[in-house]
Amino acid sequence: MSIRIRQLFSIPGYTPFMICMILQGMGISISSPFLAVYFTSELGVSAGVFGIFTAVTLISGVGISTLIAKRSDHGMNRKTLMVTAMFFNAIAFSGYLFIHEFYLLLIYMTVFTAIGAPAMPQLFASAREAVNASSSSDHAFANSSLRSMFSLGFITGPLIGAVLLEHSGFQGIFTGTSLIFVLNAVLMLCTAKRPAVKTAATVKPGQPLKLHQDTRVLIPFLVMTLLYSGHWMNNLNISLFIINTLGGSTQNVASVSSVCALLEIPFMLVLGVLSAKYSNRLLLLWGIVLGAAYYVLVLFSGALWQIIAGQVLLAVFVAVISAIGISYIQDLLPDLPGYASTLYTNATTLGRLFGSLAGGAAAQWLGYRHAYWGCLLLLVVSFVLMVVPSSGRANSDKSPVQTGGAM
Repeated sequence: MSIRIRQLFSIPGYTPFMICMILQGMGISISSPFLAVYFTSELGVSAGVFGIFTAVTLISGVGISTLIAKRSDHGMNRKTLMVTAMFFNAIAFSGYLFIHEFYLLLIYMTVFTAIGAPAMPQLFASAREAVNASSSSDHAFANSSLRSMFSLGFITGPLIGAVLLEHSGFQGIFTGTSLIFVLNAVLMLCTAKRPAVKTAATVKPGQPLKLHQDTRVLIPFLVMTLLYSGHWMNNLNISLFIINTLGGSTQNVASVSSVCALLEIPFMLVLGVLSAKYSNRLLLLWGIVLGAAYYVLVLFSGALWQIIAGQVLLAVFVAVISAIGISYIQDLLPDLPGYASTLYTNATTLGRLFGSLAGGAAAQWLGYRHAYWGCLLLLVVSFVLMVVPSSGRANSDKSPVQTGGAM
């Protein structure tokens, strides 16, 4: 595996992508474990209202990301897209520093997070182009390694956030987040180069893809949406579950988040190795099973140590849907890395949308513990979709979808 890692770092431009992904994970994770606490304790809204806030700000980015994806594979400069989006992410999080009225904050974040949304898919697409332009064909391992850097950033982010919260309050958390996104944008501006690769603009387009009519793409898209819905229901509720049900602290929340992120890194690298031997579909199925096991554990947990131990299961699940999930969809659309990456991130965004709404409602009506029955149900449905044969989906792991169209 060490040889494969050295080969990745020999790809021109891949090292800056790795560093930017670390910063991206760090920037997001500094504040994300504490946002539910901030909204419920500082702004005085319920968990359900916070779920609506999260859902609205997430869905705002789907439209603009899709619009940009249609053009990014046909000559639009990805570097400009990424730098612009990262700067707007910094502007978005800085809004928490001076806006303390819920509805005004909702409007502000809806606008600026939408403009910042293309950062992640375009970063993945640029990395895929760099791999395509090199002699390497190790796409799954490249995605696993890149996504593991995001988890590496996620390890330190919550711990830094806890320190900032203790010494500077929530203002320190949001200031740190904004500065990291600025640093990421500057780094990408100074280092990123677009590789000379054959894009969809030079490929003769086939029959335009209509997502709802092609189950080879639609089923993976739906599965990823459902999996992220369950995952985001957990993200939304776990901090409040630890504090309000198990009697933990914000430091316990940070520790749980960091343990999961720490474990994700080796699991992602191992998955990259396993992807050369096993199909992405099989790895996804195993990830679903282990994710379901984690939700069952939370449902019957009575102590914090059980949640911490369960992070092993959760880390495998997150590693699978993060690293293998994007490779699964990118391999279906090899000539459209921007579109494929955006299709994946839109699935994750829609999953976060549904998970935020359902998670907030379930927590408010059923309690934090029983919300996990919903997580478990979503994974069961995902598993069924993956194992039940569907016409037009045969050989989806091996046969790329030809497309000249859009969603």
